Amino acid sequence: MGIDDMIVGVVYGEELELSSHYKRIGNNYPVIVGKNFWHRLTGKDDFYFELIDAIGEVALEVDASKVVEQTIQALAKEIEAKYN
Repeated sequence: MGIDDMIVGVVYGEELELSSHYKRIGNNYPVIVGKNFWHRLTGKDDFYFELIDAIGEVALEVDASKVVEQTIQALAKEIEAKYN
């Protein structure tokens, strides 16, 4: 029993953008990327673009300014403590 039917799925991007790591994997196993990956997974040709739109909508609704401010303050305190 071997592992002859494996594939590697890359959830976003395009085949031309693959790193050398994925290209090496592609010598042994199919590497399915972005739109093609989601189409094969869901059967919907436009699922990739629907997913991108949904993620974009959520990103617009989220106000990350408080998290960014808290992170900046925590880092500033950490740096101050380290050098004092």
